[in-house]
Amino acid sequence: MHWVTALLILIAYVSVYYLHWVLNDEGPLRSPIIQLHKGIGFSILVFVILRLYWRATNPHPKLPSNMPAWQIKGANISHFMLYFMLIVTPVSGYLGNTSGVNYGLFHVASLSQVSIFTDMLAQFDLTYEEFEIPFDFFHYEIAGPLIFWIVIAVHASAGLYHHFVEKDDVLKRMLPEKAN
Repeated sequence: MHWVTALLILIAYVSVYYLHWVLNDEGPLRSPIIQLHKGIGFSILVFVILRLYWRATNPHPKLPSNMPAWQIKGANISHFMLYFMLIVTPVSGYLGNTSGVNYGLFHVASLSQVSIFTDMLAQFDLTYEEFEIPFDFFHYEIAGPLIFWIVIAVHASAGLYHHFVEKDDVLKRMLPEKAN
């Protein structure tokens, strides 16, 4: 599931950057690319929830016994940040979106299409367009292009450090069985 999630993250980023950088946010491929991006984001969220459930109900491999306490603490913090970003990035994309997600046979409606939610916002003199602004900003300006990449870089660098410098099995444990 680790590598499936990594591949989905890569596809989500490549699709949206292709849309912005190559197509300049225009053309007939705009809508299908956005729906692909949203569908992949939704899939990532589902995979992460399943992964967290699996992690909570199954033992995970122990870290090397000679690993210093600061590295263990760093690994725990980086895993927390990674899971946090894997949840809040798709959720912020969803909350900052007024069109919902067409996901194969399913349609995940936007909260802007749910009258009880829009009625609740109206109680605070908010429209959905006003509500979505901070989520949109977080998704497009902070999480996506900045924080997520930093967390991923730290995670990948730690795996490579353990493989090439420490020469332990931390990276090997993340590889599929046949690669070991």
